[in-house]
Amino acid sequence: MITAGVDGLIKDIEVTFVVPAVVLLLALLNIRFTPRSKYNALKLRLFLIVVLLMFAYCVSSVISQDRAVLRALWQDNPVLCSFVYFLGGALVVAGVAGLVYWKLRPELWRGKGRESVI
Repeated sequence: MITAGVDGLIKDIEVTFVVPAVVLLLALLNIRFTPRSKYNALKLRLFLIVVLLMFAYCVSSVISQDRAVLRALWQDNPVLCSFVYFLGGALVVAGVAGLVYWKLRPELWRGKGRESVI
């Protein structure tokens, strides 16, 4: 197995997590600097959707670009590679489900669950 290929894969995975985290941090700073805006909840939801789409794009591009390295890792130890894929997939699904439950609930978008202003 080529060590340089694995190092490149690790750097690509770091970028996959760092870039959406930076975008989310910038979004939270934007929302924090405009505390009286009535659109802060909507901005947060939109930025969360953008971050999720960016993360999905980055993961798919890492999988397609580093296909040879991932195939070599699979051929080296298929049980460990399967476990890592399963654990990573479970963490991503749990994270997306948490975000959907926390901030992206459709009833909030339709206005249900909000207190009336009257």
